[in-house]
Amino acid sequence: MYFFFLILLVFISNPSLAFDYEIETHAKRKIIKSYPISENKRYISFILEGTWTDNLGNYGLIEQSSTLILQNEKVIRLDGYGKTIYQNNEETYYKGYRARQEKDSGVGETIIINASEKMKELIGLKCKYAVKFFSDIAYALAKCKISEEQKMKLISLSR
Repeated sequence: MYFFFLILLVFISNPSLAFDYEIETHAKRKIIKSYPISENKRYISFILEGTWTDNLGNYGLIEQSSTLILQNEKVIRLDGYGKTIYQNNEETYYKGYRARQEKDSGVGETIIINASEKMKELIGLKCKYAVKFFSDIAYALAKCKISEEQKMKLISLSR
């Protein structure tokens, strides 16, 4: 019995059994508002609009609205909410955040907080991302560990 539970524990906790899902995004940044809120701090709100592809053959559009606080040109807080639109018009909604990084590059995390009916299996999915800005274009790469069920759901979209 102990051997059975040991095998089950290894099977459940083995990260190699999860699929490495990757999303590449390119988006244009548009500053909406910017205010100096102290001698060395600035509040900025902006939107991102662009396109994305993943390593399962999916593609689509992305929209995001974010706010950030800069202190001495360094990010001390960034929060945003966005929408990912798939090629078949299914949608996911996510929250993204990062802190204490350079203004034009950094790493953070997103979490899917809502989705259209066919995409509900993805709610709660967390992804790490890295972003770099050149001019007002964002280049981002996100990586997530997804289950076999989530992988099959995403593969079915690209057919």
